[in-house]
Amino acid sequence: MIKRRERKVSRTALIGENSVEYVNALIDIWNNSDCAVLLDWRIPFPTIIKMMKEANVNKCYIERDKYEKKTCIFPFEMEVVIYDRKLKSPQILPQYIYDKYTDNYSRNEALIIYSSGTTGTSKGIILSHYAIQTNADAIIDYIKPTKSDCFYITKTMSHSSTIIGELLVILKSKIPVLIAPVIVPPRFILNNIEKYKITILFLNPTLLSLISREFQKKEYGIASLRTIYVSGSVLDDRLYSEAHSIFYNIPIYNVYGLSEAGPRVTAQRVGCCQNNSVGRPIKNVNVMIVDESGNLVSEGNRGVIHVNSPSLFSGYVSGKLKHKPLYKNWLNTGDIGFWDKNKELHIIDRIDNLFIIDSHKIYPSEVERQILFIPGIWECAVIEIYYKDKILAACAYAGEYCSVFEFKRRLSCSLMPYEIPSIFMNLKELPKTITGKLDRENIRKIVTEYIEEAGTNG
Repeated sequence: MIKRRERKVSRTALIGENSVEYVNALIDIWNNSDCAVLLDWRIPFPTIIKMMKEANVNKCYIERDKYEKKTCIFPFEMEVVIYDRKLKSPQILPQYIYDKYTDNYSRNEALIIYSSGTTGTSKGIILSHYAIQTNADAIIDYIKPTKSDCFYITKTMSHSSTIIGELLVILKSKIPVLIAPVIVPPRFILNNIEKYKITILFLNPTLLSLISREFQKKEYGIASLRTIYVSGSVLDDRLYSEAHSIFYNIPIYNVYGLSEAGPRVTAQRVGCCQNNSVGRPIKNVNVMIVDESGNLVSEGNRGVIHVNSPSLFSGYVSGKLKHKPLYKNWLNTGDIGFWDKNKELHIIDRIDNLFIIDSHKIYPSEVERQILFIPGIWECAVIEIYYKDKILAACAYAGEYCSVFEFKRRLSCSLMPYEIPSIFMNLKELPKTITGKLDRENIRKIVTEYIEEAGTNG
């Protein structure tokens, strides 16, 4: 284990798809005592250039397939290292990668990860080696991996949940892992679980939904699978129930976190998974829920989630926290939640998603959960729109068409009248961000244009 003094480090960008070569480049950056700036290859290249300028990147590792001379022009001086992804098929991480890796608990910068930008401009989040190592240690503490396990990374490594909550855990534990393409049909994932005897699988709600539907169509040999962990966004109650029914003999655990917290904050595990919660705080992490005045709320009451952890970020490349601390100097997550009687945390919504109609607070995620219980509705987003000087609740949904009358009839049994959207719009598919989350801003734009056009046409 290495413990170094904090020092000024160089920042090196890393752009590419999941591959052995990507992991190799990451370890080379760390072994050179540099900070890795992870940039999702799906981001438009002008935006990537802007991020690299902002982060003062002076070197870039980029996969050859992503390096196209016509569009990949670096407008400022920078050393560019082009690497080849030798295999595009699934591959078990080779031993030489583990041999190159060394634990590092220094306070130096380790990673800069750009947030999803779902609530505004994407920010470069700076995490030290100490932050990511202590978070990975806490994750190992509740996963308890063994040498007989085999992990499967299904999400892009440029995001904190994957790079720290999965890859770093794997490197520290020296557990076998399958590295495979991430933009694939669900049958590809299920076939790989069977072929490589995967025991631990990490998914987001979108992937869980896709493989659940595929497994209903055709049974796959996934007897080796012992645990599924779900992170990335709130798991709706319907999918939670369906997935537990479909994979009835495999524990499915929710986990919660955010990049600024290193990223993991809470997790379900054995004895801590009574319902669709996100579990309890992991080792060395403390969570408090407070009201708008900073007072602690009691069990069952909603408030703003605050976190204190040894894994907290060092700051942003530029900009400040959107939500100031309401409790001591703890991290204000911007999430609304509550504690249940089992001392498990529940996430209700983002503060940024909350809106008010006729003096009533509307929590979109709560309304969406009820809409998703209507047969034939696969996904939905509830947003506020401004039309003719009024704020209206609107719902865009994908799935079978349902009349406004039928929506309101069904929802009247579970929602207050002011919570039921006034407008319902059926789409073939809801827009997503590159991280798979609902793109609420784009959805709002689509619905607003639809309403304005309908109004213009009478």
